[in-house]
Amino acid sequence: MATPLDVSALKQFGGVFSFLFVLVLVYAILSQTAWFKEKQGMAALIALTAAFMTLFSTIAMKTINMMAPWFVLFVIFVILFILVFMIFGYSQKDVTEFVTSGEFGVGMWVMAVMIIIGVGSLVAVVNEEVGFKALTEGNVSVAGEELPASQEYGFWQTVFHPKILGMVLILLISYFAVRQISKVE
Repeated sequence: MATPLDVSALKQFGGVFSFLFVLVLVYAILSQTAWFKEKQGMAALIALTAAFMTLFSTIAMKTINMMAPWFVLFVIFVILFILVFMIFGYSQKDVTEFVTSGEFGVGMWVMAVMIIIGVGSLVAVVNEEVGFKALTEGNVSVAGEELPASQEYGFWQTVFHPKILGMVLILLISYFAVRQISKVE
């Protein structure tokens, strides 16, 4: 049954969306660098080349198509979060000062969330396309231990392994320690 929310007809335009996303993103990044400010044509040519190269990689196209909705949801969440602050009486100037204040302000967290979305999408697509089975074929399992039902289960089991979580905790503690030690007052 057709519904207004059915967007399955847009799947055939996935390549166009990926192409435009890479074209606009690469051009925007390059045009902000000092060397390309006076060479806009060169920046456009590099962006166009990168966008065409994306069309030839199914992993890149699927990764972009997987992470784009998450980026949209993240942007909507940020906008609603800012609106909540404005409802409680903060002005637009106060919100702007909060976002831009500090050496590692909100921008660091926004970048971290974007990197997590990008890496998570890439890992999911690689797991779907190639799978992590080829990476683990030479490993020996413990006798009596059942193999995971799927490769995705094995991936998440590895990510949430106590040693990995301990490493992440140590890295976070060291990050905040270095940040506090190097803070200039």
